[in-house]
Formats: sequence, structure tokens, C-alpha cells
Amino acid sequence: MPSSRKKRRAAQAADEDVANENIEAEEVENRSGRRSRSASGRKRHRNNNDDGGGGGEEIKHDKNGEEDDGQREGEDREDLEEETGNDDDDGGEEEEEEEQEDISSTTSPLRERHVNPTGKPAEAGIIDTVYVENFMCHRKLTVKLCRNVNFIHGQNGSGKSAILAAIQVCLGAGARRTHRARNLKDLVRKESGADCSGAKLRVTLLNRGADGYKPDIYGDYITVERSISLRPGGFNGYKLLNAAGKECSRSKRDLDAMLDQLNIQVENPVAVLDQEEAKKFLTGKAEDKYEFFTKATEIERLDRTYANIQDSILEQKEVQEKANRALDGAIENTKRLKKEWEQFKILDKLGAECQDYRAMYAWAAHMEFKAKLENEMKTAHKYGKSLEKRRVELEKAEQAANVTDDEETQQQKRLTELTEEATAAAATKTKIEQELKRAEAPLKQKVREKEVLVRESSNARRKLKAAQRRLDETRRQIIEQTGNAAKEERDRTEKIATLESDLAVAKERVDPLKTEIQTHLKRYQDIEPMLGQMKEAREGTERQLHAVQKRVKDLQAESGEGNSLTVFGPKCKALHEAVQKALKAKKFKGSVIGPVGKYVKVINGKEKYAKLAELAIGPGQLDRFIVTNTTDMELMKKLRKDVGCGPRDCALYQIHPNAAKEKYKTPKPPDGVELVTSVLSIDNPIAFNFLVDSARADQSALAESMEKSEQVLYVNHGNGHEAIRFPSVKKVYSLPKGDYWEIKANHRVGVSNLKPMKQTVGVDRTAAIDAAKHELKAVQNELARNRSEEDAVKKEEFESKKAWNSVQKEHMKLMKKIKEMAQQLDDLKAEAETSEEAPTIDTSELESDVQDAEMTVEDLKKQVAEIEDEIESLHPGIEDLKRQLDETTARNDRIEEDLVAVESKLEDIVKGHARRQEAVEKLRANVKKHEEALEQQEVIIQSEKANVSAALETAKKIQFKCDLDWAKLSGEDVDINVDPTEEDLAQIGIREDITKDSKYYKQKILAMEKKIELEKNRRNMSNVDPADARDKYLRAKNDLDSKMAQIDTIKRHVLALEHDLKDRRKRWRQFRSHIAQMTSLSFDEFLNKKGSSGEVEFDHEAGQLNLIVQKDNKDQKSQTKDVKALSGGERSYATLSLLLAIGESLETPFRVMDEFDVFLDPVARKIALKTLVKTAKSMEHRQFIFITPQDVSNLTTDPKLKIFTMKPPARNAIVGGPQQQTID
Repeated sequence: MPSSRKKRRAAQAADEDVANENIEAEEVENRSGRRSRSASGRKRHRNNNDDGGGGGEEIKHDKNGEEDDGQREGEDREDLEEETGNDDDDGGEEEEEEEQEDISSTTSPLRERHVNPTGKPAEAGIIDTVYVENFMCHRKLTVKLCRNVNFIHGQNGSGKSAILAAIQVCLGAGARRTHRARNLKDLVRKESGADCSGAKLRVTLLNRGADGYKPDIYGDYITVERSISLRPGGFNGYKLLNAAGKECSRSKRDLDAMLDQLNIQVENPVAVLDQEEAKKFLTGKAEDKYEFFTKATEIERLDRTYANIQDSILEQKEVQEKANRALDGAIENTKRLKKEWEQFKILDKLGAECQDYRAMYAWAAHMEFKAKLENEMKTAHKYGKSLEKRRVELEKAEQAANVTDDEETQQQKRLTELTEEATAAAATKTKIEQELKRAEAPLKQKVREKEVLVRESSNARRKLKAAQRRLDETRRQIIEQTGNAAKEERDRTEKIATLESDLAVAKERVDPLKTEIQTHLKRYQDIEPMLGQMKEAREGTERQLHAVQKRVKDLQAESGEGNSLTVFGPKCKALHEAVQKALKAKKFKGSVIGPVGKYVKVINGKEKYAKLAELAIGPGQLDRFIVTNTTDMELMKKLRKDVGCGPRDCALYQIHPNAAKEKYKTPKPPDGVELVTSVLSIDNPIAFNFLVDSARADQSALAESMEKSEQVLYVNHGNGHEAIRFPSVKKVYSLPKGDYWEIKANHRVGVSNLKPMKQTVGVDRTAAIDAAKHELKAVQNELARNRSEEDAVKKEEFESKKAWNSVQKEHMKLMKKIKEMAQQLDDLKAEAETSEEAPTIDTSELESDVQDAEMTVEDLKKQVAEIEDEIESLHPGIEDLKRQLDETTARNDRIEEDLVAVESKLEDIVKGHARRQEAVEKLRANVKKHEEALEQQEVIIQSEKANVSAALETAKKIQFKCDLDWAKLSGEDVDINVDPTEEDLAQIGIREDITKDSKYYKQKILAMEKKIELEKNRRNMSNVDPADARDKYLRAKNDLDSKMAQIDTIKRHVLALEHDLKDRRKRWRQFRSHIAQMTSLSFDEFLNKKGSSGEVEFDHEAGQLNLIVQKDNKDQKSQTKDVKALSGGERSYATLSLLLAIGESLETPFRVMDEFDVFLDPVARKIALKTLVKTAKSMEHRQFIFITPQDVSNLTTDPKLKIFTMKPPARNAIVGGPQQQTID
């Protein structure tokens, strides 16, 4: 594996371990109480464990057929690589990457895992069954374990430790870890004979609950089968079987993932304590105990990991320093290539600018085609409107009614007159349009000339500034060169430079001030007529207000408001007053009204029928008083008599009470005529119903003339039978005299009215009065607004005048200041010319350049001002022509409308089918003509659309090429020879910066191409390829950028690693102290059960673990720091208590302890067994397996405790003898 790959992998592994350590520390901090457990189940790394590959080494050795046991130790590394899948050097790199990915993918989330939580029996990770075949001293052996406490008891040599070795080997440990053999083949039962193919081991684990490993695949049980083959080519390895015994995997990685998920740690000495580890722990030194402690709690592994991270940091820093040293040459090379390439950028820029002009030329052409298309579409729209108009005319012509010949002749004459007038108006309009076009031509020319002068003026100002800068720089050099020897000359030069600079600034201010003066003056001049208009508007509104007030009064008078009731009869007013008094006195039982005329008004807009309606009602109707019952009639007679009414005055009428509730429903008037009920407005139901009953107001029709009434209502059925078209109408009155006709005995009878008509009924002006009052309020508001606007304009006039005066004064001061500075400047220059100390550098030419530039600017300003005056002088004539054109156009439109109206009316009066058909055919031909014209226009539009599309596509293609040129010029890596796709063209938008026509851009293109050719010839670059220089520079630049980015990345990684390592070291020390404290407290607890006490003393610097024991926890004098002073049993019990205390921090689902009690005296052993059993039963979520050769008869089995007694060894047993069985 390459070194860099190894380093990356080591850093990744370190990061994973440290991340797990952080999780572990956080879990420790969050736990309460005196117990502290390490969040185990960390990722396993076989390269950190010396014995991790033992089994795999020997199995692979046997697989390859190598029988020499003496060479196995020397082949450890090679066999370890075989175990991890590294068959050769070439594939090692890929295999290690795959292993890293598998490890990462199988890492379980520690924060979410709570294997076998307390409070209920264990569900996942505990051992259910152990099966061995041809392993060590067992031919076949099956052990069915309890889920909580298990004791395996038997004599030495009975095969107790073989069960422990089977568990270790089957769950991933190597042969050396068992301390029984150096390779797995040595563990195969020797008594099996030469025919033995090898050993087979099975460990069945419980796999239930939320923390089970892939329960959907394996079910409630997982069986790990380990095969040890003695034959070449035999299978050496692991199998994972599900609950049904079906093989699911042979991958060691899957085994590691399962052990990690279930938190099984067979290589942790606290989880699995074999005889050798037990002896070493019980009899070892303080350093051995501390090493045991750090290994059991994985503190040692974390420390090694942090050291590896520190080494990686140092290596990366070294790489960073080497890379920094190698940058100097790359930087110099990049600078050199950049300088070479920049020689070509000027030509590239000119080429891009030329291409940009080509694009603008194409866009200008597109815009011209588009403008032409829009004009054609407007023409088509005009044709369409005209066609629609002609179609309407045709429809009206087809529906025209018959009229007389005289009317037709009159309309024909009117049509001829209008046609002649329209022809003359059209000619006038054409003439005015031509005059306007001729008048606008010089204006457009002047505008173009002005634009050219403005651009030239801008260029002249830039040249002036450049000349001034050169002059200032030269004078500055003069000042620097003169030094102290010519102070006076230097001061004079500085003053001249300062004055010229100030003078230039002041002159630049002159034009803006002049513009501002003109602006304020123009504003003042514009406001003055505006103020007059405001005054006229205000006075006009005042006059309108007086007129509206008068109209309101007239309408009120016309409607009869306030009029005397005597117009209906001399006694009407008196009787009305008497009725009102009686009503107030409540003398009437029903409704009483009168006179009837009081409730009758003429509907607004129908005043011409008022007298005719009153004639139709008849005399003696409007002065009547109406009652609804007999009692009221008698009372009215009395009141009538009291006021002195004669026989013809104020007649009385009694109406049915029901008629007083609502008005009768009457028919609507026929079209073309009116009824009395449709002319008069009568709101009172009694008055309305009285006129219907008494005067037959709903049966009398009113017409404008006798002819109109006959045309609308008269019907002659022939045979002398005549009738009125509407049966509800009985009499028909007509203007102007009031004559009427009716049908009697099926014959029309006409009656002339010889009496003059009169009007006593007022016009209903209620709506008109309301509208007039509303108008009055609006006019009052308008007057207030006019006055406010007039005041605002007056104020604005004052402000404009004030601003104009202020700017005028400022301009005068500025001109005076300019004059003074010019005089001072002339004096200084004259003094400089007469000075004996002439400057070393002559500035006269530069000063002349400045003066020439100033004169040029002033001359251009004058030319611009002259052209503006000429443009301004052209505007009145053009505006007058435009006004004439608008008036002529409006006149043509009116004539056209009159023509249409006359033609329509003429068609209405044409008699006879032939003449009407002739007119219709003429209109149809006209419509067809318009349709054909519209079709031809559509063809033109389609052609123009094609031109627009082609121009647009051409413009986009050129713009695409232009964009590529600019992109390449800016340093992007693009292929300028690639053709654009449809998607590329669709993404290009229409340019909006095109302000000139295509001819202008064509000239620009020719000028730019000429300039490019001159530049090529001047630089002698015709045979040099700029692409090569650019590519070399870009490659060097990209290489340099890449190297610098790599250095920055390394630097950031180093800083992050240093910061993270420092933080993890700190937390690691906190974690170590916490675990040590919890271990000491648990140690004291276990000693208390024997009546003793103690503590664990840690010396982390020296790497020592010492025990302090007080034999009698009530007698401090019995305390000793020298464990050797204790008896063998006391020392063994104390050491056992330490072992249990360390185990408190472990959360593995099961723990195995082999020969833990060999050095205990009977009393200590009894207490130890009692403590172990009690502690184990209190932790029913864990499984404990204790292996001892001592007597366990004092223990009692129960559902939580199970004792296995092994058969004594058969020292002379032969192959095939009785197999050992588990005995409860």
C-alpha cells in the first residue's frame, strides 16, 4: 500500500476511534450514581491487537498445505494479510480500501444502542449453546447455558477451559489468545487419529429485542460456526447461521459487525478472563494491574490512537513544507508565460470588439426588419378594422327599411357633398404630411449633427483633462528639480499650477450654472402662463358655480316647489288647508287626498307631452279631492261648503279602500308612442288609480304627430275594417294641436282640437335637482381645488424666481472669480517669462496644448448651442404642421363618420328590391376588396416574419461567437470554433443597447478590421499562434492554483486535527480519571461485603495501580498499603474485588472468568462466591460464566443459576471412548 494511502487510512481510523471515545466520554458524564460503564462496542482494528490474527494465520497456513510448525511464528505478518484478504501486493490497496469501507458501513450508532437494558433478562448477545467437536480433549460436547449465572465445575483436565477456548476461537480470537496453543491446528483433538479432518465449533447467541443484529435475516438466534481443517484444501473459517440453521455469511467482516452490534469483546480480559490472565492479574505487579486496567477500559487503545494522530499531523506538516518550497519555480514560470501571452491579448480584445460590432450590426438589422414587420402589421390591423366596418355596413344595408324618393334624393346629394369634402380633406392631409416630412428632415439632420458634436465635445474634454494632467506632471517635475536653489521659481510654478487647476474647475462649473439659470428661467417662464391659466380656470369655475346655483333655483321653480295650489282651482288652496286641519284633528277615518294635481308631475325628458297628457286627462280632474268612505265624504262636503266652493270647484270622488293600498298595474307604451301613465309621474296610489278609473289615463296614447301615430298604431284589415294595433289603447292624441282619433264601429274617426292646450302640472325635476345639487357640490370642490392649485403655482413661481436670482448671482460671482484668476495667471506667467531663472523643462508646448484643447471645447460648446438654437427654431413650424395634421385628421374622421351615417341612412330609404340589392352588392364587392387587400397584407407579413426570424437567428449566431470570444479573452477555457446548438441560441436574449442603424455599425466594422490589420503589421505577429501561448499560460496557472489549493487544504486539515486532538486528549484524561474514581468506589463496595474497606490508588504518570486495604473497616489501624502484608486469601479476595470493580465499567452481554478463586482461602472463597452470585443475579440483563476446579456444592441452582459439572478426565481413554456430556 502506498504511504499516502496508509496515512489516510490511519487518519480515518483515528478519527473513528476518537469519535467513539467522545461518545464514550459523553455517556460517562451523563450517568448518575456511583456506577460508571464504558460505552463499549467500539470499532475493532486487528492491527492494534497482537494476538488478533493468530487463528487466521494458522488456518491460512494449513490451507496452503505448509506443515512446518516451526515456521509459523515467522509467517505471522504474511498470514495476517491472508486473513484480511490481501493475497498479493497489487491488490492490497484495493482490499484495504474495501475493508475501510466495510468497517465504516458496519459501525453501529453507539448513541442509539442500549444492549440488554437493566430491569429485564438479557435478550441479545448472550450465549445460549456451545458445541465442540474434536476440539482439545472433547470429541463432542454440547453445553446449554443459563441466561444469567453459570458455574462450570470439574477437575483439572476435565475440559472446563476448553469451553472457554471454544468461545474465544469461535467468536474471533486467535489461538495465542487462548494461551493453549500457538495455532489453531494444535487445538484439534489429538486422540481423533489420522482420519480426523479437523475440528468444528459452534456458539449460538440470543438475538432478540430491539438491539438484535439483522433480525430480519437471522431471526432470534445467531450461530457462529468455526471450522479448523487439518486437510489441504479444507475450509478454514467462519459461518454465520440463522435460527433455522441456514448459512447466511462466511465473511469475517460480517462476524465483526455482529460482535460490534451485540457489544461482544472476547479479547477484553475483563469480559473473558482465562487462566493465564487470571494468574497474571492475581499475582502481577502494580504495573501489570495498571496495564490490565487500561486495556480492559480501552484507555490504552485510545492513547495509542492519539499518538498515531500526532504522527500523522507531523507528517502532513512536513509535506506542507516541501510543497511550499516547490512553489517558487512554478510561480516564476507562470509569471513568464503570462507576460508572453499578454502580448496577444490586445489583438484578441480588438478582435472581440470587432466581433461585437458585427453582433450589433446583426441586431440592428434584426430591429429594422422587426420595425418593418410592425408597420406592416399595423397596416393589416387598419385593413382589418376597415373590413369589419364594411361588414357592419353591409349588414345594416341588408336590413334597411323603405323610405321615400324625396328623402333618397336629399341623402344622395348629401352623400355627394361629403364625398367631395372627404376627397378634398384627404388631399389636404396628404399635402400636410408631405410638408411635415420635409420640415422634419432638417430637424433630424440637426439632431444627428448635435449627437456627433456632443461625442466630439466629450472627447475634447477628455483630451483637455489629459493635457492638463501632463502639464501638471511636468510642473511637478520642475518643482522637484529646482530644489532649494530656485525657491521663488518653484513657488511661482506651484501657484501657476494651482491657479490653472482652480481655473479649470471654475470653468467647468460655468456651463452647469448656465444650464441651471436657463432651467430656472424656463421654469419661471413656463409658470407665468400656467398661472394665468390657473386664474382663468378659477374664474371660469366661479362663473360655473353661479350658473349651477341659478339652474338649481330654476329647476326648483319649474318643478312646482312652492307654487300655489290655485293653479288647479281658485278654492283648492283653501279646501286643502281645511283638510289638513281636519287630518291633524283626526276627524277623517280613512285616507283623504287633494287636489289630485298636487301629486302629478311630468317625467323628466318628456316635457313635450305634458300639455297633451293634461288634455287627454280632461278638465275637472286635477282639482278633485278623493276619499275612501262615506263618512269622510260627508265631512268633505261640509268642508267644501265651509270654504265656499261652487258646483264646479273641487269636485269630490270616493274610491274603494283597496285602491288606496297600491297602484294598478298598467301596460307599457307601444314603441314610438307614449301613454299618459308613462308621461306623468304619480307616486300616490290613490291619485294614480283615480286617474286610471276616471280619466282612463292608461288607454290614451300620445304621439309626436298624426302621421307617426298612424304609422305605429293604425291598422287597415281591408273590407272597410279598421283597428288600433294595440287593443288597450282607445284614443290616440297627437301633437302639435292635440287632435286625436279613435275607432268606432270598425272605422277610424278623427277629432280636431280647437281649444288651446295649457299646462298646470309641474315637471318632475327631482332627479335633475339632485344632479344639479351634486354638480353644485362638485363645482364648489373644483373651485376650492383651483384656488389651492393657483396658490401652489404662485408659490412655485416665487420659488423659481428666487432660485433663478440665486443662481444668477452665483454665476456672476463665478465669472468675476474666473476673471481674477485669469488675470493672476497672466501676471504669474509674465513674471515667469521675465525671470532670469528659467525652468529646466519647457512647458510652453504643454500649455499651448491645454489652451488648444480649451479652445476646442469652447468651440464645440458654441457649435452645440448653435445647433440647439437651430433645432429650437425648427420646432414651432413642425408643431404647427403637426397641429394642422391632427386637425385635418380629426376633420377626415368626422367626414368619414358622416359618410357612413349618410350611406347607412341612404340605404335605409332606398325603395325597391333592385336598388337595395345593387347597394348590397356594392358593399359586398367593397368587403371582398378589403378581404383581398387583407390577404395580400398577410402574405407580406409572413414574408417579413421570415425575414425577422432569419435576421434573429443570424444575430444570435454572431452573438454566440462574440460571447465565446469575450469568454476566451477573460481567461475561460472555451472552443471558439464550436457551432451553437438550438439550446445555446435559445438562451441568448435580444440586446437592448442598440441605438444606431445598421449602416453605422457597418462603418465601425470596416474601421475596426483596418485597425486590427495595422496592429498585426506593427507588432509583426502574423506568424505567431496566440493559442499556444495562452494554453501554456493557462496550464501553468491551473497547475499553480492546484498546488496552492492542496497546500491550503493540508494546512486546514492540520489545524483542525491539532485542535480536535487537543480537545480529545483533555476529554480522555477526564474519562480516565472518572473511570479510576468509579473503579475505586466499586472496589470499596466489594470489600465492604467481607467487612473490609479500601481504595484503588492510580499513578497515571508512572503507570501503576496499587491497592489500599483496611482489613477491618471499623479499625483504621488495620489499613495497609502493602498488599503483601495480607494473607494469601485476603490478597486474592482484594484482587478479585478489583477485578469485579473494573468489570463494572464493561457492558458486554456476557463475562467469563476462569479459575478466579484458586488462591482464595475457604472463608474468602465463600464470601467471594456469595458476592459473585449476588452481584450476577442483580444484573439479570448480563450473563456470567464462572469456571472453577473448586467445590461449588454450597451453591443452590435455580432458574437464574445453573451448575455444570464436568466428568473426571479419563487418563487412559482411547479414541472413540465415551464422550463427555453436560451434567446439571
